[in-house]
Amino acid sequence: MRSVKVVTGYVPIPHHPRSVAEYGALGERLGNAVSPVAPLKAYYTAVEQCWLFKATHNKKVTHSEGDNAAKNTLAYHCANHQKTDWLAMESFDAAKNIEVLVWIDYGIFSVPGITDKIIQEFLSRVAQADDQDIHIPGCWGTDYSISDDTPCWRFCGGVMIVPRSQAPLLDKENKIKTLKNIQRTKNVTWEVNDLARLERYTHLPIKWYQADHNETLFTGFQP
Repeated sequence: MRSVKVVTGYVPIPHHPRSVAEYGALGERLGNAVSPVAPLKAYYTAVEQCWLFKATHNKKVTHSEGDNAAKNTLAYHCANHQKTDWLAMESFDAAKNIEVLVWIDYGIFSVPGITDKIIQEFLSRVAQADDQDIHIPGCWGTDYSISDDTPCWRFCGGVMIVPRSQAPLLDKENKIKTLKNIQRTKNVTWEVNDLARLERYTHLPIKWYQADHNETLFTGFQP
């Protein structure tokens, strides 16, 4: 059995459609669901402290809005790109016995079909697995294209299983690919689009499993 720790985080975004109070309630529910089976580390920071905000501050860049400009702000993209940074940070800070870090979005309980039991059973399966792969759920199969006009749903983004030893490299490659794409397009896009680029253009041991924006984010993982 592997030792598992859950990592999550929250960045308040001004004028975001979901309020701070709503996110607070969702985060508390996640903590209650995880606590019986695994430790949890929750990071909190202002958007100005996110690595991507710092990298793009005062630079002439646009950002992808898709069909929901109120949600898909530059701050929103910066917050979502913060996940790998926090995973890398926790890989250095966690107790030495922790072998696997599992990212779960702070607001995951806004997704339909998810229950405490589903998350707990998922974490038990993660502990039973025996590999060094990075497992990320997603909607689309291998025949996909990446257009920064819309989200690329090769990966869903809300859940990632990352062996502790892989977290720093995942973060490094994510930042490299994200910044190279911004340099090329002068545009900041969804983190799931950059995750797809990681799978396609790096040698990271990323393993996709079939899921959708529902309970299959967790039930779809079978070691």
